[in-house]
Order: sequence, then structure tokens, then C-alpha cells
Amino acid sequence: MPLVSVIMSTYNRGLMLAEAIDSVLNQSFDDFEFIIIDDASTDNTEEIIKSYSDSRIRYFKNRFNCGCTFNYHNANNLARGKYVAHIDDDDIFLQDKLKKQVDYLEKNQNIDMVGTFVDTFGEGVRPSWVFYTEPAVIDFCMNFFNPICHSSVMYRKSFIDKHAVNYDIRKRCAQDYDFYKQFIFNGGLISNIPEMLVKYRMHANRLTDVKETQDIQINNAEIIKKELINRFLDDSLYHKFIELMGGFPFNQYDVDRVEEALNMLFEASCYEREVLEKVVEDIKNNKFRF
Repeated sequence: MPLVSVIMSTYNRGLMLAEAIDSVLNQSFDDFEFIIIDDASTDNTEEIIKSYSDSRIRYFKNRFNCGCTFNYHNANNLARGKYVAHIDDDDIFLQDKLKKQVDYLEKNQNIDMVGTFVDTFGEGVRPSWVFYTEPAVIDFCMNFFNPICHSSVMYRKSFIDKHAVNYDIRKRCAQDYDFYKQFIFNGGLISNIPEMLVKYRMHANRLTDVKETQDIQINNAEIIKKELINRFLDDSLYHKFIELMGGFPFNQYDVDRVEEALNMLFEASCYEREVLEKVVEDIKNNKFRF
């Protein structure tokens, strides 16, 4: 069996797909299978995938368009590796990405998922939102934004099997955020390797930027955020927290009000003060201006 299962869902990404596939097949680490689920594409996606003769590719094509969340869920069930890594069909792995993550997880048996820093490129580029490495800080930040890049993650298959964790098809367009939430709810630790090992492509056709799917993402992300925060704050305090947070972190916000909200969360939770102080300092230093 392969040590790593790399999973990808793709739909009508013919212009970008080969670059993503090449970045996986050309990894310095080669003990992996590459599960690609074609979500009933109508362009030349199938032709591109079938042009590769690499035996590590396991290709599946849906008869009907099912959505990427369904496909990620299915791919996790198909995965045979000790570790599972995800890549979006428009992003790029740097050559040592898988090797460095496998090495990291082998050496850090307490970590259940590891991402990496990312290099953003393409249209309308904005700075990376991934800059924390410590599990406690990532856990704290998860209560108000997603500090992990989906194309960067690698996680233990044993963890998701043991805790019945998988992508929730009800959380469409925010399935990665919900997936990380499930790790946290089951006591999982998530970290980031402080090295840019993924090139994250920005373009007008990303699901995050298409109006219809953007609205679904925002609505589902708010549901997930509430599920996380309700561990510590009841509904009345949750609404006050959200009001104080304003547009944080991706829109205009008031730093003092955000600090007040984070203090509310800290006082009701079990996070160490150093975690709060680190995040507040970074906010005041404009690290969260995306």
C-alpha cells in the first residue's frame, strides 16, 4: 500500500489541471497514490488525465456533477495511505512538499494534521492568510477565521477512521473549515510547517470568488464558526462577539473592538494567555490586513 494518498476533485479546469497534476507526479517523494475524481467535466479534463500513463493515478469519473465536497468525502473513503494529502485542481505543490510533510508527521506523532505556508499568485493576488504554526494558536484562530490552506494539508488516515471524521456534504463551499473543526472537536492537533510549499492560485473562477458559491461559503462558514464559539459562549454572548468582530479579518474592522471580542473568548475558554497576546499583537501590527 502507498504511504500517502493524494486526493483531488476536478471540474472543467482544463486550462490549469495539467500544472496541478504535474506538480504532484514530480514530487521528490514518490510513495503515493493519486486519486483524481472528475466531477462530470464537459471540457477536455478527461483527455488531460488519460494522457498520463503514471500507475500511481487512480482515476474516477462521476456520471453526474456531485460537487467537490461529495468527492472529497468519497476520496477519503477510497484512500489507502497512512497519510492523506489534498490538492485543489488549480494549485501547485512545490517539489519537496510531500516529503517534508511525511517527515514532519513521522517525527511529530502528536500532530494529526499539518499544513504549510503558501505562496499566492495569479489574478488579484492578496497576501497569504497562513502564518501560524502552533496548534494552540491555530485552534484559537479557528474560532473566527480559517488559518489553514486546504491545498496544503496532510492528515493521518488513522485519525479520521477512528473518529469517523470526513467532509460534510451539508457544509458545501466551506467543507475544509468544517473538516478542521471536526479534528478539533475530536481532540486533534493541527499545525503548519513554516515554509512555502504550495503555490495557491487566485483567479476569477475560484469557487470563493463566484457570487453563487461565495454566498453559500459565507453562510456555511458562519454556521461552523458558531459551532466552534458555542463551546465557550452562549448564544447571547456569541451575538455580542460577532458584533464586536465586525468585518474581521477580511474586511474593514475596528482593532479595539476586535480585541474586546477576543478577550471575551479568552475569558470563557481554556486557552493560555500567551495565545491571546500573540494574536492581538499581530492584529495591532496589521498582520491580518488582507
